[in-house]
Amino acid sequence: HLLGDPEQPVTKVCVALDITEAVAREAIENGCELIVSHHPVIFSPLKRLDTGSIPYRLAGAGIAAICVHTNLDRAAGGVGDLLAVRLELDDIQTAADGICRIGRPTEPRSPRDFAAFVGKRLGTPVRLRAGTGPVKRVAVCGGAGGVFLLPLLKEGGADTAVTGELKHHEWLALPPGVTVVEAGHYHTEACMTEGMARWLREAFPQAEVTAFEDEPPYVTV
Repeated sequence: HLLGDPEQPVTKVCVALDITEAVAREAIENGCELIVSHHPVIFSPLKRLDTGSIPYRLAGAGIAAICVHTNLDRAAGGVGDLLAVRLELDDIQTAADGICRIGRPTEPRSPRDFAAFVGKRLGTPVRLRAGTGPVKRVAVCGGAGGVFLLPLLKEGGADTAVTGELKHHEWLALPPGVTVVEAGHYHTEACMTEGMARWLREAFPQAEVTAFEDEPPYVTV
């Protein structure tokens, strides 16, 4: 809980990946008392609170914010599980780190065919580092997953990985033979909105819960 009164009654909730200008405007116009997001609306300590800033506007409108971030990454049914389901993986298991999920594709695919499949399922161009064999065991981690996926791949826990982004030195550190698909931070985590909205509707049927599908903060040209 990063913003607002924790005791405030809630009848309308907006769920979003990020609390952007568009999300704030939607919440204010629809009379929401709460926004639930994955990424924090206050990420670094604030040294000033400008009148045009999103935290200031939400506070002025009496809107609270709950930002679940890494809690949702680890939670059963969270970002990793939702991403694995979106990629149609079977036998989904949680890796020892508690963040990554590991599963099997419905059928073995070549690295290029699998990368094309990921791009189609997530609706985005992807980057591929093709391995030497077919894709049989896939580890997924939404967002910037290199720090979690590298140890898992080096230990032989999967032959393929899907994540949002890797740093340059992480690409260079990949073990030989593995396939890695980079599909963008936004597109590997955007699946959380409808998943979280569904949970909240089931847990709080008296509340009106809306999943806000924002646009990515970038385009590919």
